[in-house]
Amino acid sequence: MKINKRTLMFFVSALMMIFISVYGMTDTDKDVNVYIVKRGDTLWSIALRFNDNPWIWPKLWEQNKYITNPHLIYPGESISLLPASAVPLTAIAAQGMTSTTMSAQAITPGAVQPFTEGVQTATGQEEEQPSIETATPYSSAFVTAKENTYMYPSIDSAGFVTAHELISAGEIVASLNSEKHIFGQHDKVFVDIGNGSGVNVGDRFFIYKTDGKVYDPASDDSLGYKIKILGILKITKVDNSNVSECDIVESFDVIRVHDKLLPYEEGTKTINITLAADPVQGYIAYGKTSSTIYGEGNIVYIDRGSNSGVRVGNTFVIYKDRKPVKDPATGKVLHLPKEVLGKLLVIDVQSDTATAIITKSVKEIEIGNKIIADTASNII
Repeated sequence: MKINKRTLMFFVSALMMIFISVYGMTDTDKDVNVYIVKRGDTLWSIALRFNDNPWIWPKLWEQNKYITNPHLIYPGESISLLPASAVPLTAIAAQGMTSTTMSAQAITPGAVQPFTEGVQTATGQEEEQPSIETATPYSSAFVTAKENTYMYPSIDSAGFVTAHELISAGEIVASLNSEKHIFGQHDKVFVDIGNGSGVNVGDRFFIYKTDGKVYDPASDDSLGYKIKILGILKITKVDNSNVSECDIVESFDVIRVHDKLLPYEEGTKTINITLAADPVQGYIAYGKTSSTIYGEGNIVYIDRGSNSGVRVGNTFVIYKDRKPVKDPATGKVLHLPKEVLGKLLVIDVQSDTATAIITKSVKEIEIGNKIIADTASNII
């Protein structure tokens, strides 16, 4: 049978329409329902691409129940997408990023990605924000060859919750470049401490800000203040008794005039995993970002610390209680097993709080989820 050119074109067009309707439209279309995985894709990058919010990848994982390991997706697999408005873009906003900035580059879990953003100054002119390196570490990239250790290179940026407001060692008062008001790595600044404070060339300080109060999810009592670590600076020249020149040697977030200083103490990047002596119970009280959900690699703060026997290296199971059900045959109330959500590892401890990294998530994790110290290995 002879097929003319018009019939052939109609046939090809029909096939293309079927393909588009099944596998999604263009890369910029936000209303597609299904996406076919390509080489280099991750759940993180797919959530970023179609929802402008990579932090909702656990919801994407939950929707595609055939995916047993969220870090192992393969070209040719179909991903059922979330609606474009699935989750508010809170985590990105909390980090000072816009959806436009984030969409301009694919961020892969475990990778380090710089970003820049325009910021409006008091004069109405847009000032370029310095390059800031951020990382989303995943346990698969940081577990060492030894089963009882865990590597976390970003320990300096983890932050913590303190019961009382900190007394700062000083603060940034100006830039060596009078036109700059926002700083990042390699920028030079003045601080209000000098040889009168015993400061010497080469001394290092954390740059930080107090980022709000934290409350216990169970009692609503205050746990203290969230301390956000913005970067690290080094004294390069002591000008007089109360002024020094500095280099910002690392930046984890936007740094500004009046951000405060703490003496630098190098954190332990290799965590020795140890079982807890007692099954301490508590809650996830807050997160490093203001995201509504958390997953593997995210930093959270828990409402138990050294006063409760918590130590660096302790692991906790994250869980939710299931609602009891009534046995239809006997009428008795049946208490169901707890729903395990994931696992976290304590990387820093204060008196009544601790900083932890989520090392495993089998479902989305939220503020207020319960935790119990792991006294036996391999619970999950």
